[in-house]
Amino acid sequence: RDILFRRKRRQKDMVGLTKTYLLSYNLALAVAWLFVVVATLAEPNPNAVYDTVRPILLWAQTAAVLEIGHAFFGIVKSPVALTFFQVFSREWTLWVMLVLTPETRVANVDAIGAVVNAVVPSWAAARVEVPIKMDVNAKTLCIAWGVTEVVRYLFYFFRVLNPKREPPKVLVWLRYTLFLVLYPLGVASELALAHASLEPLAKSKILDVLQMPNAINVSLHGPTLMGVFMCCYLPLWPLLFSYMLKQRRKVLGATKRKTR
Repeated sequence: RDILFRRKRRQKDMVGLTKTYLLSYNLALAVAWLFVVVATLAEPNPNAVYDTVRPILLWAQTAAVLEIGHAFFGIVKSPVALTFFQVFSREWTLWVMLVLTPETRVANVDAIGAVVNAVVPSWAAARVEVPIKMDVNAKTLCIAWGVTEVVRYLFYFFRVLNPKREPPKVLVWLRYTLFLVLYPLGVASELALAHASLEPLAKSKILDVLQMPNAINVSLHGPTLMGVFMCCYLPLWPLLFSYMLKQRRKVLGATKRKTR
């Protein structure tokens, strides 16, 4: 009986420690990302946004690596593969593009024009007039990331705080609605910065960690690695987006049924 009692006590203590850890983690990152959002919106010059939010952005986004461990060890119920892809793409964008390639911090890309140029044949592109323009840059990236994360971490905070009750309805709605706009904006910003990094990476060779000739006869070319990263969005981002759409139908559909 004593052994069983001690075992249950240890389990209860572990549950308590895990809850305290998750509450602290989610609240700290919600506050950090709120600072990023406010500072980004307050900065009128998109080219100065990164320097303005740099310290807290580096800390907040790097801390997200822990979420891979949370999913892997079952601390939270999240798909490990999708969590890994989402976190890895963010870390790659932050450290390889913004940190190692300063040119991306001041890059401005017309997202709509880029799509038109990619889809429309070159001989016809000059004749196509795009009536609207949407620049994506470090500022749109920080807005998309920041708003998403403030809502997400607050949502998780309230869910951990009282597992038997739903988080505030406004948070539930924001969590499963804002992504419809913020995810495409974030992906467009990430891909724009990735494209802007290709030429600087070719010049700096900072990712060319293996060059020919060598003993294993393999080379790693920075722009090629970035190109592979960009191509990974084609199959993986729709998978993540469709997962969120499925969750939206499941959660908001259940909420509507409860209110009837």
